[in-house]
Amino acid sequence: MHANALLVILLGGIPAMAAAADTYPSRPLRIVAPYGAGGSYDIVSRTLGGKLAEQIGQQVVVDNRPGATGRIGMEIGVKSAPDGYTMIVIGSSQAIAPSVHVNVPYDLSRSIAPIMLHGTISYALVIHPSIPANTVAEFVALSKAKPGTLRYGSGGTGGITHLAGELFNSLTGADVTHVPYKAGALATNALLGNEVQMNVLNMLNTLPHVQSNRLRALAVTGLKRSQFLPNLPTLDESGAKGYEMVEYHGFAFPAGTPRAIVLRMNAELAKVMRSDDLKQRLSQQAFEPSITTPEEFGAYLLAEQAKYAKIVKMIGLKPD
Repeated sequence: MHANALLVILLGGIPAMAAAADTYPSRPLRIVAPYGAGGSYDIVSRTLGGKLAEQIGQQVVVDNRPGATGRIGMEIGVKSAPDGYTMIVIGSSQAIAPSVHVNVPYDLSRSIAPIMLHGTISYALVIHPSIPANTVAEFVALSKAKPGTLRYGSGGTGGITHLAGELFNSLTGADVTHVPYKAGALATNALLGNEVQMNVLNMLNTLPHVQSNRLRALAVTGLKRSQFLPNLPTLDESGAKGYEMVEYHGFAFPAGTPRAIVLRMNAELAKVMRSDDLKQRLSQQAFEPSITTPEEFGAYLLAEQAKYAKIVKMIGLKPD
């Protein structure tokens, strides 16, 4: 085919793409959430979806597809039509899964079209109040003085709270033994009962226990202090240099979704995230909003995946 004729054909498609973005969205949207109902990912997605629906004049439905550490929902999401009518909730477990499971039905670099990282929920390192330590340095020193006696709980081997504890040990030289539980709530109960002495807890779960003095918080896990416990230092400040582990929330389309539609949704979500009433509602989940470009979110995801792969390798965890 002559080069000029090919150029005419290629350029001829541009008005059609632009027109599609102009009329988009013209029907209801689905958000596939690879997480169960009632958790933070579900609540945040429904809150954003409700605001987005008001804004675009179309229904937005959250479709919960939990199981297999997010792999079931992700497979459904990435195999959906790339037409802008199915978004996928992207969170921490999707970046961890490729390092802890052999069969993962997606590739974060190729299977999705990132839209936006719209916020984070920090974790806090908390200890039982009977432990004679008021700072991270004191807790680390205690663990070294009595090796093998301090334990931390997690919601399961290979999950974020397990990896968070191992990263803490690695960066500080602490000697705190991992005890896995079948769910995060069970690990929290174990800490409250002093079966374990340390956990890394979602800020939403941390706040009531710290405020009632049932647990003592030593540091937060983000690189900046949390607005919810502003006097609490970060682990990075407290001697665990470079420590960062947060629960992040984002949306993506299946790969192949037209760029114009990705940018349109990014703009709509940015408008949603600037809403004061939405920020107020999300603050009840200890959620800290953000606005990113698709490229920034994509780079963040791959950096997170590489970070978790390094931790999994460091602790010698074999993929199942």
